[in-house]
Amino acid sequence: MSSVPIPAGPRGFVESDGEQIYFESWGTGDTVVLSHGMGGNHAIWYRQVPILAADYRVVTWDQRGFGRSTNLTNKLGPESSIGDMVRILDHLDIDRTHVIGQSMGGWASLGFALTHPTRTHSLVLADTIGGVFTPEIRQAFIDYGQLIVASPPPDQLPLGMHPAVGDQLAGEDLTQSFLYSQIGGLASPPSPMAITELLLAVDYTTHLDSLMAPVLFVVGENDPIFSPTVIEKAAALVSGSEVSVIYDTGHSPYFERPDLWNDVVGRFLRRWT
Repeated sequence: MSSVPIPAGPRGFVESDGEQIYFESWGTGDTVVLSHGMGGNHAIWYRQVPILAADYRVVTWDQRGFGRSTNLTNKLGPESSIGDMVRILDHLDIDRTHVIGQSMGGWASLGFALTHPTRTHSLVLADTIGGVFTPEIRQAFIDYGQLIVASPPPDQLPLGMHPAVGDQLAGEDLTQSFLYSQIGGLASPPSPMAITELLLAVDYTTHLDSLMAPVLFVVGENDPIFSPTVIEKAAALVSGSEVSVIYDTGHSPYFERPDLWNDVVGRFLRRWT
């Protein structure tokens, strides 16, 4: 990590289609936008921002109903999230960016890269299919949604346990595993089933030929939601994309093995900066 102080950038709220969307920015240089998954918000990227902001301008934000962003209109889903991302970038006068999406955030990230190709340097899809479907991939996602319904909600699980992080993390560092639940629990986000249904309704597969940005898929070896096998099948539909497996991790390698994840993603970003 750089010993040079990383400058703070603008932070606060932008108005977007009747909602107040919270964002933060740190550092200078080419921009990297980080979009969180269902278990997180802007704060979940605390192991990435200090590293990436040594070389880039890093923007984090809260999707509607998560963290500090409102959900007054109940217009959830990838289309709204893409619009919110654009509103933030326009507010910050950012013309082009690297786009990184974790899990749910992958739909907004891939959608942004498809609808705003000239504004996208590169795309990282982290433990997400991002709206790329085959019948097999769709069924795997449906099966996981049914598992969510049958499972206790995260706030009823033992301390440090969460479906979005691998069980091994609680055994290695219970405080870190507990922190994940605490960050995600700072607000009352929309229900996972409601979000899952919205994600299943958005299919970018037939539009992938128009994707211009280089793409990296990153996935945890033991991800129970999007396994490496599922991610490989999705990547096969994205011409020229790459896949990197982070070993001994679950659905959130960026949180479970941040040093490995940061190294893999950092090397990819440097190739396209």
